[in-house]
Amino acid sequence: MACTIVNTKNEKTQLADLLNKGIADYAQEKKGLPPIEIFSFSLKDEKQNLVGGCSGVTYYGCLYVDMLWVDEKQRYLGYGTQLMDASEELGKEKKCLFATVNTMDWEALDFYKSLGYQIEFERHGYLKNSIFYFLRKAL
Repeated sequence: MACTIVNTKNEKTQLADLLNKGIADYAQEKKGLPPIEIFSFSLKDEKQNLVGGCSGVTYYGCLYVDMLWVDEKQRYLGYGTQLMDASEELGKEKKCLFATVNTMDWEALDFYKSLGYQIEFERHGYLKNSIFYFLRKAL
C-alpha cells in the first residue's frame, strides 16, 4: 500500500500525540524507559490575558524546555526566571538529571547563562549569520 505525506500543520496536537505514543511505546519496549511527558506553564496578566509561558517535555532523565516567551511589556520583571524555575522544579519531581534549552544568539543566551545554563554546542549557518546555541544545566 502506498503512503502519502501531507502537511498537517492544523492537526499538530493529534499528530504529536500519535508520534509521542509511538516513540514512548518503543522506548518502553527497548529500554524500559518511562513515557515522554509534555508540560506547559502559562503566564497571565490580571485580566487573564496570556502574556507568556513555556513548554517542553521530560524524557529519559532530561527536562527539555523547547519554548519560552514573555511579552515585551512583561519582560525584566522576573517572569522568565519564574517560568524556568517552575520547569526545573517539575524536572526534579520527574527525576530528571539535567535540563536543556536552545536559543539563537539574538534571543536569550545571556538570560539562560544567568540561570546557570552552559553552552553544550553551537551551530552556525543560519540566515543572517545567526548562531544557534544548545545549553545544559545539571539538576
